[in-house]
Amino acid sequence: MLATTLRRAAAPTRALSQLQSQRRHGGSLSKNKHIENWNNWRGDSEKRFKFDAQFFTSVAAWGLIPYGLYYVMSVDERRKRDLRNGIPENFRQ
Repeated sequence: MLATTLRRAAAPTRALSQLQSQRRHGGSLSKNKHIENWNNWRGDSEKRFKFDAQFFTSVAAWGLIPYGLYYVMSVDERRKRDLRNGIPENFRQ
């Protein structure tokens, strides 16, 4: 009975020491200004996002046009290579 009482009395201090030793991913002591700015920008992005013509223009300019050009160029190069190596034109159809 005495052992149980002592164990129960020591439990809060043991739990407190475990909580203090379990601090993980606390980061550095000095905050990085750039990370803080990015975090604020990311948190406010749903307020600043606009679904308008400028958005679609930028998506086309940076997302569709470069990859479309890359596809056209690679298909042309593949056809030229196949003709040089004697592979028929309709081989991949």
